[in-house]
Amino acid sequence: MPRLIYFSIVAFVLFSCSGKQVDTEESEAARASFSSENNFVDTMVLKLSDFKREIITNGKLRALKKSDLAFRTNGIIKRIPVVNGSYVKQGDIIAQLDNYEANKKLQQAKERREKAELDFADKLISYGYGRDTSDVPSDMLKVIKIQSGYNQVLHDYNSALEELENTNLKAPFGGKVADIKGREYESASSPFCTLIDDSGFEVEFSLLESELSFIKTGSPVKISSFSDPDVFYQGSVTQINPLVDDKGQIKVMARVANTSGKLLEGMNVKVVAQNILKGHLVVPKGAVVMRDNFDVLFRLDQNTNKAMWTYVEVLMTNTDSHAVVANKEKNAQMDVGDIIITSGNLNLADGSNVVIKNK
Repeated sequence: MPRLIYFSIVAFVLFSCSGKQVDTEESEAARASFSSENNFVDTMVLKLSDFKREIITNGKLRALKKSDLAFRTNGIIKRIPVVNGSYVKQGDIIAQLDNYEANKKLQQAKERREKAELDFADKLISYGYGRDTSDVPSDMLKVIKIQSGYNQVLHDYNSALEELENTNLKAPFGGKVADIKGREYESASSPFCTLIDDSGFEVEFSLLESELSFIKTGSPVKISSFSDPDVFYQGSVTQINPLVDDKGQIKVMARVANTSGKLLEGMNVKVVAQNILKGHLVVPKGAVVMRDNFDVLFRLDQNTNKAMWTYVEVLMTNTDSHAVVANKEKNAQMDVGDIIITSGNLNLADGSNVVIKNK
């Protein structure tokens, strides 16, 4: 019996030692696998480029063309072929008044004009001339027209023609119809509607007096609506009002194109005024991360394909980029031509293996 117990103990000890050796080998293999893990990244070549310094403020849109439209004559609205938001071309009919009386007046004026033309021709013959008036002295021609009543009848005819034309409200330029105030079979109100050319807008915004040196006529701006903040519209400053108001602010106007058609008259927008500064090391915002409460980015060692931890100072920031320099207090180095890791860098450490996705 003691011999059996002895062999059992020995077998247990050997088995236990064998299990620990297996566990140790697996742990070391796992650590080796972790240290050699490849991180997929995007990169860029560092170079001197323009940096867009920005001031962000709020502004309001005003259409380049806007007009309140009204009928030139009174009457009952017969037809409105558009609705609010309809786009019309120059000359399109926006609304029509009942034109029965205007048509009647025009027909009567036309008949009087035809009679006056006959009387005019008779007078010409009585003075020894034919229908061709080219050889009639101008003074004589004037007298004949007055005697025949031709001038007055022609004036009445043109007035009737204009009155009929005025029963149509036409678009003076292309744009969108807004704020229609009348309905069919109602008396026409004044104004009837507003027409807005929304192909482009002026945006009015204010800058502090101390920011005046930041911007000038022609400086680039971009705007976005609060309903769609990720979509930007490009433009430029067109005028700067040379007057400081009682709040220490200066009015600035810029012009932007409504490329998407989603900008609206009177809309409140975010305005990003930009000033171009040349000769800076510019990287995407995502290239800079925090380590030990310092700003760092990772450069690529092209010989080893490893990430090199580099301390930087962020000089300026805009909506999508940083202007950076190497942090001299940390003895960091960074030169034009370095390969900078721009994405996939959140979990990188100094010496991490990387694989370039965009290579």
